Amino acid sequence: MSEIGDRLSISRHRVGRLLREAIETGVVKIEIQSSFSKSIEIERALENAFGLKTSVVVEVSRDLPPEDIKLATCKAGGQFLRELIKAHHTIGVGWGTTTFELINQLEPMEIRDATVVQITGGNKRLSVQFDCHEVTRRLAQKLSVDPVLLHAPGVVDKKETRELLMRESAIAETFGHFDKLDIVVVGIGAIVPEVASMLIGSGYVSSTELKSLKRAGAVGDVFSYFINDRGEIVQTEIYDRSITIGIRHIRKVPVTVGIATGAEKSRAVAAAIRGGFVNTLIVDSLLAESLLKLRDPLVRSGHFGEQRNNAANVRLSGAADISH
Repeated sequence: MSEIGDRLSISRHRVGRLLREAIETGVVKIEIQSSFSKSIEIERALENAFGLKTSVVVEVSRDLPPEDIKLATCKAGGQFLRELIKAHHTIGVGWGTTTFELINQLEPMEIRDATVVQITGGNKRLSVQFDCHEVTRRLAQKLSVDPVLLHAPGVVDKKETRELLMRESAIAETFGHFDKLDIVVVGIGAIVPEVASMLIGSGYVSSTELKSLKRAGAVGDVFSYFINDRGEIVQTEIYDRSITIGIRHIRKVPVTVGIATGAEKSRAVAAAIRGGFVNTLIVDSLLAESLLKLRDPLVRSGHFGEQRNNAANVRLSGAADISH
């Protein structure tokens, strides 16, 4: 498959999909005994179980260190992203270490008239090499365009501060791009069974607030929203202090790509899918297998069980469904 991909200048993942289509149409019969063949089967199972548009599952060994699993997954994800992004697209991107590694693995492209927009607030420097704007800058650099940054904190101290900032012309201008998004790329953080979330690790969320989120049933975060197992937004006090893409914007985006690694994130990723926050998934095989064990137990009428997961169908836990 790698040789076919090299000759046709396409990714091994796409080769696998073409082979699968050939098998499904009955044009050819192929028997492949390989780990990649197993990945294709898991991808199909994930797409059917969760109503995903598409999925990329990267076969990894159980004895690989977490950082190696992340690197392998992001390499394959970078190839997939290269095929996904087209001329004139508006691409929104969140921030986080996995998203950052995904963008690092994307080969540079010359994309005509593309727009790259930061969709979640965050102006902290999290390390010497990385701050919350760097993911957006790096993707824009890879596409040879200028970034549209969101110059606002991810979480502010007071609800009133958020309301004032949202009236600022520079922030309003960035939010104006959200209605035009063709693709968004976002990481998914976990709260249970252990915290694996850069939003929490960044210091935006205090230990007291974390306890409050857990008591309210939060299992993870996506787009800086904390969600429960059903994919509903957990509306604690921090909800009104967050600056991020609105729910109504997420609903309109055709392709919402979620990337995550590690089996411990399975509940958070399943919740993000159930809530309609992501309809396209890039994960490692260990996480994929854990996800399949969680298939369908919490599906309700009106969520992804009735139709393919094309747009966010987000509900607030304990509140009416409103745009943020």
